Amino acid sequence: MSTAWAIFGVVLSTLVVPLPEELALLGAGWMAHAGNVSLAGAYLACWAAIVLGDSTTYLVGRVFLPRLLRTRIGQKIITPPLRGWGENLVQRHGFRAILLGRFLVGLRGPVYLAIGAARYPAWRFTLINAAIGLLEVALMVGAGYAFGRSQRLASEMRWVEIAIAVAVAALLIFPLVLKRQIERRHAAT
Repeated sequence: MSTAWAIFGVVLSTLVVPLPEELALLGAGWMAHAGNVSLAGAYLACWAAIVLGDSTTYLVGRVFLPRLLRTRIGQKIITPPLRGWGENLVQRHGFRAILLGRFLVGLRGPVYLAIGAARYPAWRFTLINAAIGLLEVALMVGAGYAFGRSQRLASEMRWVEIAIAVAVAALLIFPLVLKRQIERRHAAT
């Protein structure tokens, strides 16, 4: 039981620790395979941490982000036209935005902050995110469980780490490029 609480804490800590949540989910599955916790316990701990962490990010976006964006610094970070475009996008495509955020490792936090700032209904966000989280947790914890059985894959973990690092770097650069493209298009009109 204490291992399940530790898993919950590690997954929840990805809110502030620069660790991809997916690595924590894979690790939880591996720990279940090693016998440190039941597979169901690892799954429930991960899912509960994801729902709590994502809901916290949403609420921070809803309460604090609009105030920050009204400041001079906030308007330099996200220009009012870009903010309007984002809020409009969330209002029209909320489900897709939540789905996209759940599966984009480097963009999840900013996307959920934006969804909160756009005042998307909290109950709808929580319901959709929790449902999508059920699937993602099953896939990632299950993959970690299967990974625990594979000695060959374990010896090749360095390549997996490199691939994850490259993907995270790409996901951190992509939003900056997208922001510039949107600003250029808006300036041209």
